[in-house]
Amino acid sequence: MTTTSTSSSDSVHDHQPAPVAEISDALRRVVGDVERGFTENDAGLLVRHVAPDAVIVNALGAVLRGRAAVEAATRAGLSRGPLSTATAHYRLSDIALVAPDVAVAHKSAWSTVEDADRGAPPEMNAHYVFVRREGRWWILRRQNTLVADARS
Repeated sequence: MTTTSTSSSDSVHDHQPAPVAEISDALRRVVGDVERGFTENDAGLLVRHVAPDAVIVNALGAVLRGRAAVEAATRAGLSRGPLSTATAHYRLSDIALVAPDVAVAHKSAWSTVEDADRGAPPEMNAHYVFVRREGRWWILRRQNTLVADARS
């Protein structure tokens, strides 16, 4: 795993990674857009940061390859059934840089902020792989898993 340091004694390289806090903030903004897209039934916003070559495993276990497939499944899911009225609150944690332009993170998901704040167990967990390309962060991989105990 790669860690970054910003001390004045570090040598200067051609590619100086951004401080971890700056990267964490950027990744939280990406996941914030995903949350808003889900809650507002906005498939375009939900997939805005999904890379064209992404592979996403949704909460039902379906493997979606490529942004177009992710967007089609997202539009269908948000337009009918229980997801059409669902809300979400996400918290990103365990962010780690594995290379200067690759990060992994864990996301916990609840239906509401209040559920998270009162200490309810997450209803879903997700593992993300982010990649930075041309100065912006993309979701390259995501694996969603529903938490059985939280749903019963």
